[in-house]
Amino acid sequence: MVFKIIGTTLLLLLLFTDIKKIINKIKHFFN
Repeated sequence: MVFKIIGTTLLLLLLFTDIKKIINKIKHFFN
């Protein structure tokens, strides 16, 4: 159970960082 929670939080953090990178790329593209 604990490992499952840690795994999901890590996946969410990875997805969040990927989204931030994509947003930064889009911002850079428009600038």
